[in-house]
Amino acid sequence: MSDHFNPSQQKANTGTDASGDTADVPEATLQRIADFIQEHRSELSRFIVRKAGTEDLAPDILHDAFLRINGHQSAETVENLRAYVFRTVANLVIDFQRRCRHRLPHEVDEEAWRNIPDDLPGPESRYQQRQRLEAVNRALAELPDACRLAFYLNRVEGCSHAEIAARLCLSESMVAKHLARAMQHCRDRLKNY
Repeated sequence: MSDHFNPSQQKANTGTDASGDTADVPEATLQRIADFIQEHRSELSRFIVRKAGTEDLAPDILHDAFLRINGHQSAETVENLRAYVFRTVANLVIDFQRRCRHRLPHEVDEEAWRNIPDDLPGPESRYQQRQRLEAVNRALAELPDACRLAFYLNRVEGCSHAEIAARLCLSESMVAKHLARAMQHCRDRLKNY
């Protein structure tokens, strides 16, 4: 698809599309549609991505939207071109999603499904992760309560130094020392993992 829709070129290339004869649509209206789609291309593309969940469809759907609108003889009477174009694009996304939903099970064979890589970690990786987590828990258990709690509040709950200081009745510099001590302790204990 080209970067700019040219309605006269479109008519010369196809003459008609699946929607009907475009000879009755005035050239000014076709140019108005093409200009609108070109001017709002990025906004329409973002709209398509939100609806379809992929960027790959945007150029094809925008082209199809032009062809569909181009094929309607009533295009010159559209009062709100923006709403008309966005509704047409939304309908094309829905049409695409319906086609994909019906087509997918028939196009993918059993062997292809089995060969799709699994994003989940395998048993060995899960075992190693569990071992690391247990080592972290052991290392944290060796820390004094205030140090361990400051680390938990910062790393798990996302509290700032000031929030931790207020909750534990400590100075911010003491919180910083606790966090540094906890990090160093964990680093020392986990260097083999």
